Amino acid sequence: MINAFYQQILSFNEVGRLQEYANKVRYEPVYQEYTGSVYQSTSIHRLPHGHPMEKPIVHAMMRINEAHYNYDLFGTFEIQFLKYTVGGKYGWHCDYGVSEHPGGPRKLSLSLQLSNCWDYNGGDVVITDWYNREYHMDREVGTVMVFDSRVPHKVMPIVDGDRYSVVAWAHGPQLR
Repeated sequence: MINAFYQQILSFNEVGRLQEYANKVRYEPVYQEYTGSVYQSTSIHRLPHGHPMEKPIVHAMMRINEAHYNYDLFGTFEIQFLKYTVGGKYGWHCDYGVSEHPGGPRKLSLSLQLSNCWDYNGGDVVITDWYNREYHMDREVGTVMVFDSRVPHKVMPIVDGDRYSVVAWAHGPQLR
C-alpha cells in the first residue's frame, strides 16, 4: 500500500493559470551537494502568502487531507514553483520537520504536475511506500499527489527539456 493520493482535483482553467504563472515568474537556483555528490539542483520561486495562485493549491491539499488523512493542520502553507532543467534533480529526502513556519513541522506534502509529459524526459517523481517499494507519479498535466511528509521521495534527473511543478507543505502540531 502506498500512502499517497493522486487526483485530477484542479480544473483545466486552474491548471492553465498556474502554468501561465510558472512560465512568467523569476526563479532562483538551488544547488546542494552531499558527500561530494549533487543532491539537489533546481530553481525555485516561493509563492508569496496570500497570492491568488495559493487558493487552488491549498484547496486541493485540504480536500485530500479531509478525504484520506484527517491530520490536524494549522492552516499555514509553504508553496513553491519549481523549474527543473537538464541535469536538475532532487535526491531521496523526507519533508517532515523541515519548515519555514516556526509554529510546527510539515505534515503533508503536495506535488502538482504542470509540464506536459512530452516537454521533457527524465524528471520522474518517485515515492516509496512503507515496504520500500517505489512508485512513479503520473506525468499527466494537473496530477496532484499528496502524501505524508515522512515518506521518502525524489525527483530523477532531467535528461531533456524543462519540467515545471508546484510543491507545497501543510503544517500542524508535531506528531506524537
